[in-house]
Amino acid sequence: MDSREFAELHAQCCEALKQYVLEADRMCELLGQCLPEPSSIQFRTDLLEQRARENKAYARYVETRRQLFDAARIGYKPQN
Repeated sequence: MDSREFAELHAQCCEALKQYVLEADRMCELLGQCLPEPSSIQFRTDLLEQRARENKAYARYVETRRQLFDAARIGYKPQN
């Protein structure tokens, strides 16, 4: 990995974090709409779909961060 690739990976990690936070915020907004009575089928479906989006965004962030940590640990070659 050279410095350009490292910078790209870092940018991907930052973008993945932003996307995860966005999806987590959306989940919090949905959960804030819960009422004392049971939720409708549509609302529960919306929650499940948002949960899947949030989990996918989190997994992408964690994987990109792991790659970035590996690159930081082992170093990378400077660009020629």
